[in-house]
Order: sequence, then structure tokens, then C-alpha cells
Amino acid sequence: MAAPYGNRNAEKWTFRKAIQLFKDAIELTNKTDEFVIRVDNKMITKTGYKFDFIGEIARELGTYHEIFSHLVKRFPSLKRLRNQLNTNIEQNCYSNGKKGIIKEASALMNLKANWRWRDRVDTTSNDKEIKRDSPLVLNVDSKELKL
Repeated sequence: MAAPYGNRNAEKWTFRKAIQLFKDAIELTNKTDEFVIRVDNKMITKTGYKFDFIGEIARELGTYHEIFSHLVKRFPSLKRLRNQLNTNIEQNCYSNGKKGIIKEASALMNLKANWRWRDRVDTTSNDKEIKRDSPLVLNVDSKELKL
């Protein structure tokens, strides 16, 4: 059965429109701009990436950021373009944070929240709780210890 006339919830995304959205988004990730930042009480100009957050790109394109995930679910062959978009945004955030264009704390928060960055990698427990046996207790007389 077809959707009723005037249905505002009808799917409007075709494969070609979806590809174009991703290409436009990826093109935006490559845009640079000049930023004036303060370093040692001096104002200097640095070149950086204009976009380092998916929400900014979505706003620029007049859509919402969840649309990219939705389109990949609908058209699985778009996964490569989504990976390129994510990689570019992650690299832009790191680069802008390193240059001081965005505050380091903001860059770290973005990288940790959105890209699963961590302060260190747990190579021993795979993020599972380490269960220890009861502690080893030695009954040693203080006379036996040679300090």
C-alpha cells in the first residue's frame, strides 16, 4: 500500500541523493580557514580545518547528524564513505586541538566521547574487572625482620 497523500514521513532518500550528501560532507571536512589564537599574550593566525564535529557538518548541510548512520543502514555500500567522513572529522579535531585552534580539553572530550579515544589502553584485562584472590598475609615477627 502506498503512503497517504501528503505523508511527511515518507522516505525521501535515494541512493544517489545519499551519495551526494556524503560527498558534500566529505568536501566540507577538507575546508580550511584562518583562525586567530592567543599564544603568550600575542595574537597569531593559524590555518586549521573549519569543521571538526559531525554536528557542525550536518548543520551546514541543513540536516541532522543521525542521517549519516541511517543512510548507511539503508544503503550498506555507503559504509566506505561514512568511514572516510568519520576519519576526516577525527583527524580535523586532533589537528585543530594540537594547533590550539580549539582548546585541548574540548578536543580530548570530543575524541574520547565520539571516537573512543582513551588515556591508556588496558592490555591485560580487556576492560573486564580483575578478580584477585585474597591477599597474601605473612605472619612475621618483627624480630625476624632485619631493618
